[in-house]
This record gives sequence, structure tokens and C-alpha cells, in this order.
Amino acid sequence: MSPPLSRRKMLALTSTTSISFLAGCQGLTAPFSRDTADPQEKEGKNNETLGLAYSESKDASFPSEGESHSGWVHIVSDGESADLTFDVRLCSSLGDVEPELSSSIGNEYILRFNVSAELSGKSLSDDSTDESTCDSVTRLIGGANVPNDWETLLVYVNNTEIQSIEKSGTMPELRPLPDPVQFE
Repeated sequence: MSPPLSRRKMLALTSTTSISFLAGCQGLTAPFSRDTADPQEKEGKNNETLGLAYSESKDASFPSEGESHSGWVHIVSDGESADLTFDVRLCSSLGDVEPELSSSIGNEYILRFNVSAELSGKSLSDDSTDESTCDSVTRLIGGANVPNDWETLLVYVNNTEIQSIEKSGTMPELRPLPDPVQFE
């Protein structure tokens, strides 16, 4: 049997363990971004991509009759910045999806869902629950941070606008999105 640890050894061991744990947490809490540019440098520059975190699930379920507010984008100012969240389902026939958040002119921001399918000449389908033209869906849930001085948020699928949000004071803005997003 080994001798019990002295108080000094126990404090040294727990201090080392705590510091190692906290140092490891720094990497876990860092904001997700695909590029390495400093977010402070990117703020306010036009046509720059901003950090965006999201999860993607392919072959997700179609909206059910009981679901309320399925397909939405939400933005709320919280002091120094604004939190942007979204939940969107896109027909898998649109191909692979890559969301992107960028600044545009002035205080306008664009949340764009880049799909691999060519959409030129196609229009957004009004029949958002027609499963016959949409075999399966890809669901994206995500969020980002934009500067508090945002005035307009535009939501696009490739180059087709599907929603526009104007800031109205300090009130949170919640807007529906087509569910699922499909084109004819």
C-alpha cells in the first residue's frame, strides 16, 4: 500500500490538474470560424465572411402538421453585438449546402445558403410541403454574431432572396423561412 499524499503534494497535484483543465477549455470555448483572420479586423469591412457555426443533418424529416415555426431566422441585439440563429430545411435535390454570413454595403448582412444545384431561371416553390418533388431534406441549424449596428439582414439561397429583415429598435426579429426550401 502506498503512503497517503501529503497536503503539499495534494495541493500541487490539484493545482496542476486544474490549470491543465482550464487551458484545455480555452480551445473548446473559442468561436468557430473557417478562416484564421481576427474577427475584430473583419468587423465593418464590406464583402467579408464572418464566423458562423452550424450543424447539418442529411435525410432529415419533413415538417409535420404539428410543428409550429418550422423554418425560421432570428436575430436579437444583446448590447455590444447581435445574435443570429436559424433553422432551415432545404430539399436535398438542391445538392450540397454551405451556409455563409457576410457583410455587405453599410450595415447590411447577408446569410447565404450556397447550394450546388444551378437555380438560374427557377423560382421558389410556394407548395412547401409537397413531398413528391422533394425526396429528402437537408436540415441546417446554426448561429453567428453580427455587430449591434446591423440594419438589414438578407437571407439568400445562392442568388435568390428568400427573406429580408429590417431592424426595428431593440426588439428581437423572428421571420419564417419556406419549409422546406425548394425551387421549381
